[in-house]
Amino acid sequence: MGGVLSGTYNTQNAHVQKRYNVNNPMSASFVNERNISIATEVQAISKEINKTPSQIALNWIRQRQRIDKYKAVIIPIIGARTEAQINDNLGCLDFELTEDQLKRLDEKSKIQLGFPHDFMSETAKIFLYGNTFSLIEDHRA
Repeated sequence: MGGVLSGTYNTQNAHVQKRYNVNNPMSASFVNERNISIATEVQAISKEINKTPSQIALNWIRQRQRIDKYKAVIIPIIGARTEAQINDNLGCLDFELTEDQLKRLDEKSKIQLGFPHDFMSETAKIFLYGNTFSLIEDHRA
């Protein structure tokens, strides 16, 4: 992610040379509040278990296929440019993330559904249906 995962774009690293800047059109797709928030959680778990952020991220992807209800086959793509990076990335095979850590990462990266999902919140259901929404039969259940 061009340094986002390593913490390069955190506010405390303002003086560090960065791959993406305001003049790079790719910046907004990688360097945004959501990705920095996810990277911060990856870094926190990294410190907790003394593994690198790339190992945490790769393990998170690798372990998804075991818990994903759709049983998708996921193959992480390793973007190593050096032997040291490939060796570090392969370190993801030496440990497992806990259910709590996976849950934290999943929660932090959860997609915000926006409209119309947000519109159809419980408040909107009460406004539209009064107290009768629970009486509607769900034929898909």
